[in-house]
Amino acid sequence: MPNYRYTARDERGKSVTGTLAAPTHEALADQLKRMGYLVTQARELPPGAAAAAGAPRGGGRVRYDDLVLFNVQLSKMIQVGIPLVTALDTLVQQTEAPGLRRAVQDVARSVEGGLGFSEALTRHRRIFSTIFINMVRAGEASGKLDEVLRRLSEFTRRQADIRRQLQTALTYPAFLLAVSVVVAGVLVGGVIPKFMQIFLEAEVPLPLPTKVLYQVSQFLRQWWPAVIGGAAGVIWALRAYAQTPPGRRQYDTLILRLPVIGPLARKVALARFARVLETLLSSGVPILESLAIVQEACGNVLIGDVVQNVQTSVRQGGSLADPLRVSKEFPPMVVQMIAVGEASGTLDHMLAQIAEHYDELVMHGIKRAMAFVEPVFLIFMGGMVAFIMASILLPLFGMVNVVR
Repeated sequence: MPNYRYTARDERGKSVTGTLAAPTHEALADQLKRMGYLVTQARELPPGAAAAAGAPRGGGRVRYDDLVLFNVQLSKMIQVGIPLVTALDTLVQQTEAPGLRRAVQDVARSVEGGLGFSEALTRHRRIFSTIFINMVRAGEASGKLDEVLRRLSEFTRRQADIRRQLQTALTYPAFLLAVSVVVAGVLVGGVIPKFMQIFLEAEVPLPLPTKVLYQVSQFLRQWWPAVIGGAAGVIWALRAYAQTPPGRRQYDTLILRLPVIGPLARKVALARFARVLETLLSSGVPILESLAIVQEACGNVLIGDVVQNVQTSVRQGGSLADPLRVSKEFPPMVVQMIAVGEASGTLDHMLAQIAEHYDELVMHGIKRAMAFVEPVFLIFMGGMVAFIMASILLPLFGMVNVVR
């Protein structure tokens, strides 16, 4: 069915622009007329252009918290029996994020024009995740859209809780790092040169820490644009490389091998694997399609490779547990629980138990990691301040002896 980009006017004469699927121009005009709009202009979009036409323009990125609120509100309204189009129109009025508001408005118009909810969502893949779209499609097929949306709202809220916990834990170390950089910049750029001028004029012998700090100060004062530009360039290059397949693989491998951070990253990946797979299977998404989504959603290439092997095993009539056991990336407890779930027909229940367990481990692991990181930052700051103070005080003591 072709898609049309239309311009119309409502009952008050206000101009409205949108995208709608219809068999012909006449059918498009009839659909819009039933919606209360009078078409003033319409053009058929070429194949593949509907997603671009429906994509939000401007407004910045859509925050994860806005998507969580959208999921929760939509789920509640559908559960109490409010029609889908009415619920979407209500959310258009309540949503503050411009990009999300335009996307929801376009989805509402498309659904009202006869397009399926999941099909309308696919035109906004930059906003709505693959998990969300596939679960909605499964809910439409099974007639349990309200139940699927309820599961989606629970899933997004859990993910938001973990994000907030991690952001809260990182706030204090980030503040310490920022303070240490500012203090070091002020001392090295402003205080040290003034003291060095006094020391050099008094011909005071300079100890090694003072000489090192003086050379660093002189270098930074002269080359600070190059230093900042070089650091920014290195960070950009590393990020760009990490987005390539080889770079992403090396990055994920390094993360899993790091002390403290590695075990926590593995727990996060396992929690996402179990939670996403359980949510998809409970919503009626086929196992192979669910595993393909989980492979992208688990957030780690190494874990994704294992999930791909599981797909191959299931496609050939094998089990989920055997490839997990062979990979050595999944703990024995997880493999055993999945094997029991397969044998007893309660795989979704077992996956929910695994997800609950690893969510708790992630929360506990974040607290433990921050208990380790905070003293390290304090020691680093203390050592930096002690080095700078020693570089200043040692020549001062020497100058006092000279004066005497």
